[in-house]
Parts: sequence; C-alpha cells; structure tokens
Amino acid sequence: MRNFVLLLLVLGLAFAVNNKQLNGLKRLMKGLPQGIFPTCSIVFFSDVVDYDTAEAKCKSFDLGTGTLGEGNLVTVDDPVKNEDMKFLLELAYPLKETYGKWSNTSWAWAGLRKTSNTAPASKKDKTYNLFDWQWADKSNPSGYVKWMRKQPDQSSLKNGKKGCNEVPQCFQNQMRVNHHGAWDDTFKFKEHPFACDYQGKYLISPELKTWESARQACVDAGLILAKVRSQKEMDAIVGIAEFILGPVNSDEKIFHYSNWFWIGGNDVDEEGIWQWADGERIFDWGFPWRSPNPDNAGYALASGQNAMSVSKWGQVDDSFQVKRKRPFACQCPGT
Repeated sequence: MRNFVLLLLVLGLAFAVNNKQLNGLKRLMKGLPQGIFPTCSIVFFSDVVDYDTAEAKCKSFDLGTGTLGEGNLVTVDDPVKNEDMKFLLELAYPLKETYGKWSNTSWAWAGLRKTSNTAPASKKDKTYNLFDWQWADKSNPSGYVKWMRKQPDQSSLKNGKKGCNEVPQCFQNQMRVNHHGAWDDTFKFKEHPFACDYQGKYLISPELKTWESARQACVDAGLILAKVRSQKEMDAIVGIAEFILGPVNSDEKIFHYSNWFWIGGNDVDEEGIWQWADGERIFDWGFPWRSPNPDNAGYALASGQNAMSVSKWGQVDDSFQVKRKRPFACQCPGT
C-alpha cells in the first residue's frame, strides 16, 4: 500500500460538514507521510490507474479494519458522499491544475459498473436501464444518480483504437466522477485516481500535540478523541497507527513520542474516575495498562498524569495531558 499515494479525508457519516470543520480536517492532514491522510468513509488514492488496477487495490485495501473481508471501489449512493468525492478530487488534483474536461486527473473511478447488457448491439440496447448497473453490494443505483446530460451513452471502440485493448471491442461499462460531482460512463482502460469505501473507526494525525490540544483538534474537525472499548478496537487502532505513523521505533526510549499516541480517556475532572473526551464514563473492559500504571505520577511541577496514551504494541499509559506531545487518534462519527 505504501507504493502509491493515498489521500484520505473524513467528511463524516450523514452529517453536514461546515467550513470550520473542513479547515479542521485539513489541519489534521499536516505531517502525514507520503501523502497519506486518514479517513472515516472515503479513501481517495491519487494514483492514476486503469479501472481493473483500481478495483484490485480497493479489494486488497485494509487500513486498521482487521478481517472485514475485501474492500471495494467507493459506493456513491447519496449526495453527501458525492460531495465528498468532489472535495477529495479537488484536494488531490485542483481543477485549475488539470488539463481540460476529459483529462485523466479531472475524473476519479467509483464503484458503479454495468453488469448486464455489457455489449449493447443496437441503439435500443444502449438505452439507460438502472437495473443493468450495480454497486459492489449488488444494489442498483435506484436512490441516487448524478449522470451528466446524455450519459451514459454506451459508446464503443474497436480493438486497437485509442487505447482499446479488448477483443473485439471496448464498451463503456465503468463509472467515473468529476470535479463537479457529475458521472460519466467510460472504458476501463482509461486511467484515473480512485476512491475506496472505508469502514474503519479512527483518524490518526502525526502532528505532535498535548492531550488538551489534540482534543481540541479533533473537535475542530467535527470529531472527538478516540474511544477504545474492546480488544478488537485496540487491535484496529494500533493497526492504523502503525500504518500511518510507521512501525515501533526500537531505537528510542520506551516513552518516545514515536511509539505512543493520544486517545480520549482521561481522569482530568476527578482523579481515578476515567471517562472519554465527550464525558462518557469508561467501562473497564480490561485495559492493557503498562504496569504499574495508572500511577498518576508527577514531577518537575507538572500536573498529574490524567490522560490516556496507547503504544504501537497495544499498551495503555496515563500521561501528562499538558506536558507531553504526541500524535493522536480521533473517532469517526457513528462508530
């Protein structure tokens, strides 16, 4: 996955993102290596590839999600996700820097594909029928579509013409989205950036912040500092942290910032009473505290250790919420 650049951005699950939140989300992107940006719903890859390559990369895509099965090209089945696609394409390839309406970087692959009547032989066969088209879950685009005027038109090319590499001819059985959110049917040999659906729970930022500043950064993006409520979630958050921040840094001291990141657990309000950043009381499911923690140690006139951090090997420590600076994890909406 590290061989190609991916752009990811959380735009939320079924909630409107205002300009302040967009700016907050952009700030969370700072410092991400190799153009990698964590997301909650759409994973946008800036690599320009053909449809089959994009589909294969999405199927093998796993970012801290564990064993949820193979992934898929993005399902743009509502106006919110379509707006997200517009934003992400503009983020990766600003419209003013592309090379015309039909250039490779003016479009991005999405997951709608024609699965029936894929080789129309007559004008009647080329007439749009929503039941010919399917998303990855086999559903038809009956609730929301955004086709360009007079699209899909089901044009074809003979083998060897304009890049067609199918025998005896190529048909437009794949869908792409442009900077305006409009859809077009096109040939799978075309090359565009692409987006995958993402079903993870966490957004990891490599920016070094105190716990208090990290909490505010998540809020500014319309999120909250992460909750870890089971071993399954611990495995997921450690997996995405290692992917985004890199593997354990054995060359540094045990508590070096490169090996730990903030989550939302804290006992700031009352010592020993742990809660998440949104005020929800924490149910102790068996946190893997690093012994002898939590110890609420204090030194050098610093306040006590009132904030949770997690290591890349899955241990929990109480730490100084206004002293230490670390990367941090935000919680995706609805998870």
